[in-house]
Amino acid sequence: MNFILKGNLYGLICREQHIPVKNTIVRLYRYNDQQSVVAMATAQPKELFKIYTNEQLKAKSKDLIAETKTDEYGTYTFDLDERKHNYKGEPVELVLYYPDVPDYGQVNKKLPKKFKEFGVLVNIFQPKWKEKDDKFVYSIFNYTINSKNWCYIMSLLDLWFIFGKLTVCKTNVPIPGIEVIAMDDDVISDDKLGSTLTNTNGEFIIVYTSKEFKKTFLSPWINVETPLFPWNNGPDIYFKYAIGGSVFHEEPPSRGRASDRENVGNCFCVNLCLKKGPIDFPDPEVIPGFFKIGQNRAYHILNNIDSTTGRTKGKATTGWNDLAFYHNLSLLGSLNKTINSNPLEYKFQYEEWSAPGGVLITPWTNISKSEIANTIIGYTQELTGDIFNPVKITDYAIHPNPGEMEVLFDLSETWVKVPQMSNFVVNTNSLLINLISSKLMSGTVNMSGLVPGNDTASVQPLQNNRYFKLRMLKREEGNAATESIAGTSKEIALFNLVYSGVPQYGSWLPGTSTERGIACLDIKEMTGIGCGKITDSLTVKYTAANPNLGNVRVSMTGPVHPDGPHTFPAIAHDTAGEEAHGEVIYGNNAKKLKNCAYIVYVHADIKLTNGEVTHHDIWDHMAFCK
Repeated sequence: MNFILKGNLYGLICREQHIPVKNTIVRLYRYNDQQSVVAMATAQPKELFKIYTNEQLKAKSKDLIAETKTDEYGTYTFDLDERKHNYKGEPVELVLYYPDVPDYGQVNKKLPKKFKEFGVLVNIFQPKWKEKDDKFVYSIFNYTINSKNWCYIMSLLDLWFIFGKLTVCKTNVPIPGIEVIAMDDDVISDDKLGSTLTNTNGEFIIVYTSKEFKKTFLSPWINVETPLFPWNNGPDIYFKYAIGGSVFHEEPPSRGRASDRENVGNCFCVNLCLKKGPIDFPDPEVIPGFFKIGQNRAYHILNNIDSTTGRTKGKATTGWNDLAFYHNLSLLGSLNKTINSNPLEYKFQYEEWSAPGGVLITPWTNISKSEIANTIIGYTQELTGDIFNPVKITDYAIHPNPGEMEVLFDLSETWVKVPQMSNFVVNTNSLLINLISSKLMSGTVNMSGLVPGNDTASVQPLQNNRYFKLRMLKREEGNAATESIAGTSKEIALFNLVYSGVPQYGSWLPGTSTERGIACLDIKEMTGIGCGKITDSLTVKYTAANPNLGNVRVSMTGPVHPDGPHTFPAIAHDTAGEEAHGEVIYGNNAKKLKNCAYIVYVHADIKLTNGEVTHHDIWDHMAFCK
């Protein structure tokens, strides 16, 4: 029999704020005093709380059942085998074991001086086992250590916590995404204790050690909080606020000398607020440039483009490779608002080649506004003071949708002007433009007259990909002298042609389709008959084509054949990667098919991507009766 004891452990910092007891060893000891189990179960935490020295833990080793470790969320699990652990479901002690200092995000991970490993008794209880599936027995034990005991444990580890909440003054609306920096006001030099970002509720936790505020001009050789006496001083805390690494507001250091901030303990809780107003987003220090195609798959414009085919390569997901491009393409890179401290603008160009490494057909040509689809390049963020909508986000886009603001172009409608508002921020992994690639290469191929089973050359020559280089240029707004190249791709294979008039549904119910490839079939025995019946043979005529043709296959649905599943021979390409046509004979004995209705399919994989997904397969089908 297995006993599974699991749960979550938390430590209470403030009255309502708890944090998970994470990255901590949890031990389970056998509790032998059966008569006091009930008393222990009803005892208050302060009555049970106990620190075990290393010597005491060694003395208890004979009663140790098992140990495990909590994860980032304070979750632990004991999987106890009755024989292996000599456990039969009796009362237990749950003990935290500290051979070192767990990682709570503190910068200094070194052990405190004269640190000795210790344990903490969490609780003594009789698990309430419940049988499940006649095999395992479960019990869930969640527990929160009160703030007095938790903060004492943390003091033994020299861990100091600041829990706070940042809101808009007067309205108490939470402010997310602000970097809060905790400082110690010191006589010699102010010390940075730590920093973190506020969450969606405006909350933050900063974890540090005493080494952060006991720095002197002799540090790291001599660390002590100044003034030198008394020896047990805590830090005198004031705060700074930053976005993108730049401080936009700070409290005066003297704020740390106020009675509610001076000499704080290792568990300090605080409420902070900022006045209503715009958030100033400083320009990130990045080099603007064009690097990737596709937001989902992010094909690098050099590393993920094959130099001989122009198709994709080098992705860990096999199905993402050996694909040409089609449809709208998201061109990504890095972006900021300025260049040389002046407003930035950028544009894209294309160049057409006969093949990768071939002959230049069209020299660099500007991509204009009309060749770009809706593209959100960034947004503004503003504090509203509204408790229901605390932060107003406004997207800025090329060809904006309703509710979005327009990104402007120069008079030529080729240079994109990056908005310059102080609270404008470009998107992470910046979307530069959504290129409508059909503006570069498109067209319709009329396949009317094609007969399934024949090659496409009987109607139209095989179609080919076209090959384009893409590049980004950047400059100071309106200053041609500062223009420079900011990323050039290899020649990428592009295919946006569509085939119209492709025959569909065979002789049964003739029709046509319009797709980026060809997939059609007919049943030889029914050609010209229409709604006929199959008797003793079944032959499928097929044609599939696209310059990026993948696997082609014929299948059938209907009552299973007496000899097994329906099968057709594998189909080979007549022109590698471009076309397959001919006939395939049903793999089983058609005479034995049950008298019923069936459907035959031909599927053709089209190896195209828009950088987000792979083009769906195209197909045709035909029904018949036996």
